Amino acid sequence: MNRRSLLALPALAALGSPATAQQRPTRLIVPFPAGGATDAVSRLFAPLLAQRLGTTVVVENRPGAGGVPAAEVVVRSPADGLVLLLATSSIHSTAPATGASLPYDVEKDFTPLALIGASPSLVLVSTTVPVNDLRGFIAWAKARRGQVNYGSSGVATTPHLNGALLDSLADLGMVHVPYRGTGAVYAELRRGDVHALLDVPATATTHIQAGTVKALAVTSASETPLAPGVPTGEAAGLPGLVSETWFGIFGPANMPAPVAQRITEASQAVMADPELRARLLGLGVDPRTGDGQALAEAARTERERWSELVRRLNIRTAE
Repeated sequence: MNRRSLLALPALAALGSPATAQQRPTRLIVPFPAGGATDAVSRLFAPLLAQRLGTTVVVENRPGAGGVPAAEVVVRSPADGLVLLLATSSIHSTAPATGASLPYDVEKDFTPLALIGASPSLVLVSTTVPVNDLRGFIAWAKARRGQVNYGSSGVATTPHLNGALLDSLADLGMVHVPYRGTGAVYAELRRGDVHALLDVPATATTHIQAGTVKALAVTSASETPLAPGVPTGEAAGLPGLVSETWFGIFGPANMPAPVAQRITEASQAVMADPELRARLLGLGVDPRTGDGQALAEAARTERERWSELVRRLNIRTAE
């Protein structure tokens, strides 16, 4: 038996032995406060993961500072599989792409374990904008270059980057208007002071159903049950308008292969549960069943996309 296998034995025992598991629960670190969408995902996922691992999985919320404190907890933990991170694009894709100063290397200091979900954004416009499809909006905005704006939840946030991507692809010359959270943007959309917003279905659906905004396109690569009847960017006339916020499980760097494999396989089994998948869709998350490589690729693809956009448009974290 080689040294790596010997190192893996204690961690495997902790994950596989009910008696040991009761003493040493697995901590699932969530970089957002209780009550949010990511927290809701974690609380659906954790008990099913616990069943698969034969252990207790405790959700631990560590909000604030763009997810850095939560990620640091995992980076500094032993690589025994007992401390995991439920990460989203903000930590491994958006933050490094926008030049945030991070106390860790997102490529080297984590072990990607499982991709569990993704959420695209919807291109939303105010009901005061006299169009009903993306082609119409592009033509309308081009005819008013410099007079049309899009809102976001802040500089260098996902809504900002998505809006900048739309603006760049269609060459619209829109003005970015950052707010503190999307709630304020929706209020301005209702009044017609903001013309457009790109936001996830979890928060957009209520406003669409209320008739206060119109959904013109979805940024997924293909049609999604999260936005039935809403065309993709390509189908709506704008190829390249593809962006998803992903959800995935990471551990610390240098996890022994048997430990990582056990958590990956358990996560994949959890994601095959039909009831869980249905409940995730209700939260605005499209369930995915991907291994560590799929998660690493999703994170890298998004990071490279936003890095290129940030460099080209000179987007800075403080405007």
